[in-house]
Amino acid sequence: MHSRHLTLGSLALVAVVGAGSGLLPTAAATPGTPARPGDQRGCGQPEVPAQWGTIEHPATGHTVPAVTGTAWRWQRTTVTLEREYARETAAAVVLVHWTRTTDLVEREHAWTVVDKAASPGSPEQGHTETRVVTPAQTAVEWEYVQQQNGNTRWEREGWNAGDNGKGWSPTGQTREVVVKPAVTEDVWVVDHEAVPAAPEQSHVETAWVADGTTPPAGSTPTGRTRVASSSTEERDLPVGEQPAGTGWVEGATSEISAAEEERVWVPDGTAPGAGFTATGATRPGAPVVETTAETSVAPPAGGGWSELPGSAVEVVVEAAHDVVDHPAWVEDYIVVPGQPATPDCVLPIDEGVDPAVVVPVQPEVPAGVLGESEVQPVITSITVPDGAVAPATAGAPSGALPATGA
Repeated sequence: MHSRHLTLGSLALVAVVGAGSGLLPTAAATPGTPARPGDQRGCGQPEVPAQWGTIEHPATGHTVPAVTGTAWRWQRTTVTLEREYARETAAAVVLVHWTRTTDLVEREHAWTVVDKAASPGSPEQGHTETRVVTPAQTAVEWEYVQQQNGNTRWEREGWNAGDNGKGWSPTGQTREVVVKPAVTEDVWVVDHEAVPAAPEQSHVETAWVADGTTPPAGSTPTGRTRVASSSTEERDLPVGEQPAGTGWVEGATSEISAAEEERVWVPDGTAPGAGFTATGATRPGAPVVETTAETSVAPPAGGGWSELPGSAVEVVVEAAHDVVDHPAWVEDYIVVPGQPATPDCVLPIDEGVDPAVVVPVQPEVPAGVLGESEVQPVITSITVPDGAVAPATAGAPSGALPATGA
């Protein structure tokens, strides 16, 4: 509901309506009475506020009839696009070639070899022998036997002048007898010469032993070293790994087996599985036929839609409804205009009185103006039937009055 204020130009019509209907008091029915040239109320009069009334105007409108149309189910064939994705199922095997040069260092070890053990020595050992200085003189004796009594005796050969002489006969046995003893002397014969004490006899042997090899038993290092040979070691290890030890130099890399991957085609807009990345390749997918489940007068958003044959139905596009042409509004108007306060009254200056004395004077209340103790009846609202002319239409709005509506 809207409202506005009536201007002074429309008060004449208000007075006519009020006077003829008994709604307004007689004093308020004639506007302009308080407005006297030179303000004839006199000095010292208080401000008289304006008194207002309202008029309520009902809304006006008309009925819009229902709008019908033909609704369809819609269909379209959409060309799809597939995108290729790939993911690695087995990583490529890449090896790094490592090399280093290693010197074979040998260290000299020495040890003592005993050729002959030390001996304490031994005294001379021997015996005494008797040596013949002059050989003994010997003779050969024959044995003779007495033929009569059997006695035997030893005599030189030819004793008894032959056989059977004097009854002695040789038996044939002989012996050698010493005629003159030999002249002898004792001589010391050495069986074993004396052996003096002998120290141990030995020599030192050396050998070169490679580092990491067990040296000969009982040997000690001499401190001497030598480089026996140099060799190059090589290792092929996966990327990120390094051989143990120092001195390795990283070389070229080589791929011994390519990576293995899985490739899939996925409709555009569909997320691939975990780990897949787009290769950038595309291909046309299988066409998709879309059909709406509900009917509608207009096709769905997007192009390519056509009516599905046999699906037409009549539907109410817009139901009948009431339309408000002019909304209800409220109009305010002035029942009794306000009057400003008049200047204070000033008494003439008497002799001996200075300054002048201001004395408020309360003249009689003019006709049509309420006294301080009177109450002015106010019309709060007037209902104007549809098509009737409201008092507010008697004149254009004045800039001196507030407007509260259209």
